[in-house]
Amino acid sequence: MTIRTARLNLRAGLSAAIGLPGQQWTPKQRAACEPDAMRLCNRYISDIQSVSDCMSHYRRYLSPACRVVFYRGQRKKLRRP
Repeated sequence: MTIRTARLNLRAGLSAAIGLPGQQWTPKQRAACEPDAMRLCNRYISDIQSVSDCMSHYRRYLSPACRVVFYRGQRKKLRRP
């Protein structure tokens, strides 16, 4: 698979992963999450559901900018004893 094809598949996978199917990512959103997806979930790029699962699994390793895009600014629930 060429890099160009991988990037096209990545864009489709990432938009589905964060709940934006059929919508175009803004350049800012793409810039925030593409490096994380390629770094953390490169082997799953061809499977949209796997990219979503992988990004969720490695959420603690997402960059702060991608975390905002991926979780749409939702705050983590605090656990209280």
